[in-house]
Amino acid sequence: MKRWTKLIILFLLITNSIFIVTTVMYKNSTPVFKVYSFEGESENIRVSNGVIIISKDKQMVQGGELQYIGIKRENISAYTKNIYIDNQHGNKETIVGGSVFNNIKNGMIFPDELLLNRTIGGVSSEKLFRDEDMSTIKDNLYFSLEGTTNDGKQFNFMVKLQVQELI
Repeated sequence: MKRWTKLIILFLLITNSIFIVTTVMYKNSTPVFKVYSFEGESENIRVSNGVIIISKDKQMVQGGELQYIGIKRENISAYTKNIYIDNQHGNKETIVGGSVFNNIKNGMIFPDELLLNRTIGGVSSEKLFRDEDMSTIKDNLYFSLEGTTNDGKQFNFMVKLQVQELI
């Protein structure tokens, strides 16, 4: 009986050691990532459902949805939408951007054009953000919508985005 007890204890020690080693190796090999969500609103525009995913090898930004909530404006000939970081030195580093130009005489009807192009867009790369950007992203992420009306007036709407770390 003592021999069987010793064999069972030895077997349990070996299997537990294997389990512990494989668990530690698995934990060290799984990629570590962070997920952030962002949204914001001004008197004219609302940004919602934005997501940032940061992993060891890839960084992704999905800009979410854009909604115009201001008073109806005249027709526009062009607009640009950007998500950017305003760093401590006053530099604006664009992360996601896009422009729309229209050469038709009447231009695009504002805000109907934004209803058609509701999503802000997205981008992914190995390195979108610097390490110091990630430490200050909660206070320095912005969205801007700039454009020109058919009669040459320019407009610029800016929203400071509220960023929350989810994971």
